[in-house]
Amino acid sequence: MAVAGEQTLVEGYLQAPAAAAMFVLAHRAGYDASALADPATISALAASAIGQLTPWNGAEPASEVRARVLRLVGPLRPLVTAVVTDPRNAWWGAPLDRSAQLLVTELESDPLHLSPPVGRNTSWETYAQRPARGLRTSTELHACVEQELRSGAHAELACGCGDWSPDFPVHQTRLHVLPAARVYEVRSAQDWHALALRYRETNDAPPDGNLLSSGGIDHGPAPVWSRVAQEWDAVHLSFAGLLTALYAPVTSGALTTTLWSWDYECTHWLRPAFQAVQPLPDLRDRPEAPDLPELP
Repeated sequence: MAVAGEQTLVEGYLQAPAAAAMFVLAHRAGYDASALADPATISALAASAIGQLTPWNGAEPASEVRARVLRLVGPLRPLVTAVVTDPRNAWWGAPLDRSAQLLVTELESDPLHLSPPVGRNTSWETYAQRPARGLRTSTELHACVEQELRSGAHAELACGCGDWSPDFPVHQTRLHVLPAARVYEVRSAQDWHALALRYRETNDAPPDGNLLSSGGIDHGPAPVWSRVAQEWDAVHLSFAGLLTALYAPVTSGALTTTLWSWDYECTHWLRPAFQAVQPLPDLRDRPEAPDLPELP
């Protein structure tokens, strides 16, 4: 990689709140670049860091936590550089792995007969930035197939930092995606911004007052999912996209978007686009996660 390109890549992570929080947490936990090349370790760190950035923590304003981790990550530039330029971590920004999508859900579903969204967004779909209907998968981490933390969804469950608290056991299914499936890739905050603006409502809803006051976050317009589904079968947030887009506002003209609610690497499926469905053993209990410190 050219030096200029490497610097741009590194700066992108240093300026992103979720990435900064993850690297600050990794440093506090004593992990070096070699340890952070393990997909299960880095996924657990990301889940824990993102959970601690939630607007609903309440101990202090979330905007202050984000500002603090952005200050603290500066001296960690050598670690960030070593990790994000490590070839072993190339999977962070890779396109959707069509042979390794894991569906982890409490409810049994039929992925082959998924109904696409219709009509305008509900207020919740705009606020939560995701469709109320559909399926959400996470990519199986090939190095972790024998471990409990085998995907971003498993890391989210293990850390228990989000609002997903299912009753166990939960169903697990491996989905194989059709080669012709149309997948919109979100690898950056700019990618989310472009998606939201292209498929937005004509009259955008105002910012959510609670999110704005509690988290200092203006979510901005969201894609109308029925419009997205006319051109795309799914929207994939890569691991790199998760780290660099979450809580990172982008403004063009008078419109600002801030992705805030997608808390692990995942794909939201709007239409059925699968060629095979492989049931896996149920997940009997919450996966185990490493013991990680709190953000300073």
